[in-house]
Amino acid sequence: MANEQNQNQSNSSIDTKDFLIGSLIGGIVGATTALLLAPKSGRELRTDINDQAIQLKDKSTEMASVAKEKSSNLAQTVSTQTSQAANKVKELSASMKDDYTKWRNKDSQMDEIEEEYNEGKADAIEDAMQTPNSELDELETNYKEKQPTEYK
Repeated sequence: MANEQNQNQSNSSIDTKDFLIGSLIGGIVGATTALLLAPKSGRELRTDINDQAIQLKDKSTEMASVAKEKSSNLAQTVSTQTSQAANKVKELSASMKDDYTKWRNKDSQMDEIEEEYNEGKADAIEDAMQTPNSELDELETNYKEKQPTEYK
């Protein structure tokens, strides 16, 4: 969206520039045509041309200052928008980095829990393997004694 705004501002500044140049050239051509086609004496014509040149110079100076002011404002706006966009990108990247770090920590915690579970399971199996056979026989005998006679 910011790119579209920059393009619109760029297009409007180009359109403004083209309009100013066209107005300037049109004014010169129109003034020259009016002066040359007017029925006047040479002295009056030269005076009118000189007056028109002075007016044209004043208008062009005024237009140049307006164009300079507009370009300065445009440059300031672009600078502000660029710094705002850069700050947003920095904030977003910091947020993404934090989220990634949290995700990685959760993943490593799950690995630790799984490792502890496997160690506990291995310890239980080892304890069962170390139980003397006589105790196992005794457990088996107790079990069989408690069963009804039909299952023996």
